[in-house]
Formats: sequence, C-alpha cells, structure tokens
Amino acid sequence: MRIGSFNIEKNGKSSTLDKQSQVEFFISKCCSSNDWNADIIFLCEIHSAQTDNYSSYLASVYPHYTVYPFTGGYSNGYIVMVKSFERLQVCSQGSLHGLNRDLIAVEAAGVNGYTGYVFLAHFKSGQTGLTKSQLKSCTALGGNWVATGDLNMEYQNVGQLDTAGLAYECWGGRQTQNKGGILDWVLASVDVQVSAVDLTHLDTVFDMSGPDHRPILFDVRS
Repeated sequence: MRIGSFNIEKNGKSSTLDKQSQVEFFISKCCSSNDWNADIIFLCEIHSAQTDNYSSYLASVYPHYTVYPFTGGYSNGYIVMVKSFERLQVCSQGSLHGLNRDLIAVEAAGVNGYTGYVFLAHFKSGQTGLTKSQLKSCTALGGNWVATGDLNMEYQNVGQLDTAGLAYECWGGRQTQNKGGILDWVLASVDVQVSAVDLTHLDTVFDMSGPDHRPILFDVRS
C-alpha cells in the first residue's frame, strides 16, 4: 500500500505561485495511476478558511478518491484522501493531548499487501516530552501500524521514544524542513515492511521555498 504525506503550510489562493504549484504537483502525482498512484494521501497544516474549499475541489477533480476534511484550530486542518474502491476506513481518534487537532486513523483491510492501521497527524512542534507522549500513545496497540505526517521530532532522536516501532526516513538523509532536520518520516511496528519511494531527484521542485516541508511517499506491506 502506498502513502503520501505533505505539510503544505497553509497553502491557499493568496499563497505564492511557487507554493501553490508544489502542492498541486504533489497531489496530482499522488492521484495519478500512471505516476505515484497513492492509496492514502495526507495533507496537514491547512488554514481553517481553506478546509471546505480543499475538500470540495479535490472531490470534484479526483472522483476515485474519498476526501475527508478535519478541522484543527486556525491553521492546522487536515485533508485525508483514500481510494474509494479500496477497503480503507477513516476516522478521528480525538484530539492529540495538549493540542487542538486530531489523530486520524485509517484502517486498511488487505489493501495492496497491507492490513493494519495508519495513524496520521501533525504532532506537537519541538523535541518535547509532549511530542514523545503523543507518538507513544498513538502506537501503543498491538498488531500492524504505521504513524506518519509531520512528526515534529528529529528522526535521529527516535531512540528517545518509548515505543517498539522502527523508524524510516524518505529523503536519503536530506532535511525535510527548511530550518534543518528530518521531521517528516515514518514510524512502524516491527512486522511492517516500509520502503521509501525515492523523490530525491525532485529536490529542486520540493526545495522548501514554498511549503517549508518536503513531502514523503512510501510503501508498506504486512
């Protein structure tokens, strides 16, 4: 099963053309069966005034995907897109502790080699105990699970987490946020196989000059 995730940093009609084009390029590639062909697409840090616009627009342009909007304060809404013909159920797990935005769970039942959960969120900013607690709580169950999004924790600090998950990065060691560091990566239970889709040839497209993050794309199998 293939998953794409991108912190789009409040992209909207008032954004620069560079920012808009990066977001549109990512979504169109994810939703094309001839290109990246993602089963799940997660967009975070959506401005509250744009959530409905995103939802209606994406649903009209990509009818083979079901679009789920989730509000989250002033600028931390989510959009989750899943292939309508696959066995994928999307629901909120309630607000992340200490934040006004949710943890989203997608349950997959035999979707392109994966059965289990995918947890999606924009976690607490900073290398704090709250960030670690949020990651621990969303991955505390048994079975197959994957957590991704803007994890807001430096990839190299994964050893500080009190969880049995394994960490995977997707940009060949390159930073994913323009202030430095790898904050967008994947945490998965030990029985889940994770393979990054190499996007490093697009480093001049996703150069963090529009959205201040790079997107990630990866495959999971159980």
